[in-house]
Order: sequence, then C-alpha cells, then structure tokens
Amino acid sequence: MKSLKNEIFNSLLLADDLDRLEESGISVQGSSPPKEASITAPDFSPRIMYSSEKMADLYRLFFCLENDARAVIRDRLQSLHGSNWFETKVPRKIRDDVEKIKRREEKNKYHVQRSGDSIGYTMFGNLSQIIIANWEDFTDLFPDQAWVTSRFSDLELSRNIIMHTNELPDIEADRIVSIVRDWKAQVG
Repeated sequence: MKSLKNEIFNSLLLADDLDRLEESGISVQGSSPPKEASITAPDFSPRIMYSSEKMADLYRLFFCLENDARAVIRDRLQSLHGSNWFETKVPRKIRDDVEKIKRREEKNKYHVQRSGDSIGYTMFGNLSQIIIANWEDFTDLFPDQAWVTSRFSDLELSRNIIMHTNELPDIEADRIVSIVRDWKAQVG
C-alpha cells in the first residue's frame, strides 16, 4: 500500500513538473505549443487558410534550422576564440549591419528586442558567410565550402518566399526537407 501511495505521489509531482515546463514554453513529448490566437475558417478564405497551414510547417522547419545554424556557429567560435568571438571572427560588414539593426530596434523601446546575442541579428545569408570566413574552424563539420554555400543559397531563396508570406510548391518544400536532413546528418 505504501508503495502505491509513493507511485501516486511521484506521478502527481511529475505531472506538476510537466505542467510547469509547458507554462514556461518548453514543449513536452506529445504536446504542442499553446495557440495564442485561433483563426477560424470564416476569418479568411479557405485557400488562404490552406496555404497558411501548409507553409506553417516549412516556417517551423526554417525556424529550427536557422537557430540551429546560429547555435553551431556561436558554440564553435566561442569555444575556439572566447566570448568576444563575434567582434573578432565575424566579417566587418556583417557586424556593421548587425549594429544598424540593433540601433534601429533600440529606438522602439516598447517592442521586445529580437535577441540578446549578436548572432541573433544576422541575416540567414550571413550565416554561410561567417562559416566560410572562418573555414579553418569548421572543416571537420562540412565536406567543403561549396557544400555550405550551395545549401544556404538554395535555402535562402525558399526562405525569403516563405517569410514574405508566399507559398512554395511541393517540389521546393521537398528540397528544403532534403537540405535540412543533410544539415542534421552533417552537424548532428
């Protein structure tokens, strides 16, 4: 009987911990993020709703890939070059663009800043440029520079279409999935 009580108590504690994780924005296995606002079919045409659902999956894939690429770059360069890696290892043009974006965002104090980390202000296309500029630090992760530039170039074309609320045909969606699969196989 005591063992059963312990199991029930532990289950309640676990359920409470899982609820707290969900509330803090951490998705728990089998759960999905909470929806802030729900859009119903009468709000927009069925065609627009269908397209948005289709592109939402690709947006999520890009969100994960882009942030994973930033993390790979940050983790690698920080571990090899220290905490000021962004100032010492990122090309000047990219750093200047990041500073312009930061200054522009600082003027809008009411709005949350996009990132606490400078790499979060870089454009998607800048990520491959940072890797190539520091090629000696990434040679063990990628087969060659052409592999990096070709994949990022292909992805950037599709990314810009999605991020500007347009729809990609299925063949392009398949290409994105394939490239992301290549990325994950390559960097882990």
